[in-house]
Amino acid sequence: MRKSYSPGEQKKIIIEYIKKNPKATYKNIRKETQLHPERIFKGGLGEAFKEAGIKFPRTFKRKTKEEKRKIIINFIKKNPKAGGHIIAKKTKINLNQVFENIKEAYKEAEIEYPRKIDKRTKEEKKKLIIQTIKKNPLITTPELLKKLKVNPYKHFKNLKEIYKVAGIDKKYINGKVKIKKQKQIIEFIKRNPLSTQREINKLCKTHVQDLFKRGIFEAYEKAKIKFPFERLKLYGVGIKRIRKRAKDFETEIAIKLSGYGKVNKFIKTKRGVADIILERKNKKAIIEVKDYQNKDISKSQINQLNKYLEDYGCNFGILICHNKPKKDKFLIGKNRIIILNESELNKICEFMDG
Repeated sequence: MRKSYSPGEQKKIIIEYIKKNPKATYKNIRKETQLHPERIFKGGLGEAFKEAGIKFPRTFKRKTKEEKRKIIINFIKKNPKAGGHIIAKKTKINLNQVFENIKEAYKEAEIEYPRKIDKRTKEEKKKLIIQTIKKNPLITTPELLKKLKVNPYKHFKNLKEIYKVAGIDKKYINGKVKIKKQKQIIEFIKRNPLSTQREINKLCKTHVQDLFKRGIFEAYEKAKIKFPFERLKLYGVGIKRIRKRAKDFETEIAIKLSGYGKVNKFIKTKRGVADIILERKNKKAIIEVKDYQNKDISKSQINQLNKYLEDYGCNFGILICHNKPKKDKFLIGKNRIIILNESELNKICEFMDG
């Protein structure tokens, strides 16, 4: 329950508050003292400041419309490039209350308005946004703002509504980044028809194999460029050497793993052939061995191992490579996948036994 004060006490409370807070506003006084200054001081807040012996932080006299106009005109003369927001902030006057628009204020100040007035109606702006989206569904919001000088969110709830009105496929809403990356790769291949997958991934900062279902072959197909199979022939000897090295690496890993349990190699599943299945203490793990020297482990290798786990009814998979990525643990549904370097094989026991 709020305490009751006599008129004299109320007056004293407000005066003391003003003395402690010389820049206090009406709102501050009301909030902190729970009192109405205009009911206690006949001369309003100005009288309260006077009795407190504090110089007014602002004028309490109401300005006429003409006085407000003169203040704005003088401000424009001194600041010929000021916009409406700056004028309102510095003069503490709402320009639209005393002028029809900012252009009229500049005209009265005999200063040429430095900006063009956007005379387009709301419907014209909406129509322009839709037309632009139809021509380029991959355009981003910042690009749209820069090109049209229109904020789409002032005319539509969100991008989903814009695409719906424009009759654009929903895939552009959620897959816009992927589509733009695909387009970037296709354009890169057109300019560099002899590019390798590694070169594309490095220069476009992406993974071709994750963006196209058939990897680099589909990318070349969409670019309408013949895949340089001649290049593969030139490196045929190198490829044979790489295959032999990969096979030797798999054999080496299998021999080492045999020290931890029963090893079964090349087990066929519904969707491919798993490199190794390790059985230890009535538990099983599917192991894939990747002899990548200059290539990173990508999402496609993780997904492939997960498919083997699903097909075989196993929920623990291991991917062994030379250089493991920063993220080396994955949980996909009930399936757990870890990536290990060849030097970390002893950790398999911990993971399987744990």
